[in-house]
Amino acid sequence: MPWVKCPHVGGTKIPPNKYSNIIRQANAYAASRPWNFSYKLQLRFKGQFCYVAAIEKDGTIFSLGRLRYFNSGDWSIAFFTYSNDKYTPCCLSNGKDWGTLEEALEICEAYLT
Repeated sequence: MPWVKCPHVGGTKIPPNKYSNIIRQANAYAASRPWNFSYKLQLRFKGQFCYVAAIEKDGTIFSLGRLRYFNSGDWSIAFFTYSNDKYTPCCLSNGKDWGTLEEALEICEAYLT
């Protein structure tokens, strides 16, 4: 049976020296969005995951999604669903399973608009 790359399994550990670049890239994306005045993004890193949350002006923090890193241009997303408090794998808005950091963050915006 051939090996198949799955967007919601595995991944590559995010090198700590890339954290600041990823945060900078996410903040640049957020600055271009209309919700930027109401929310700030918070990113946490653990292994191959980048957890994305939003912080409201009053300090309330809520989960948006979990991005899985494969390389700089290949991320997959699991959207946080509050109905079951779990990260649910999903595809990007273009129908693909892989994409850029910005494309993955776009999915997280559903809670911010």
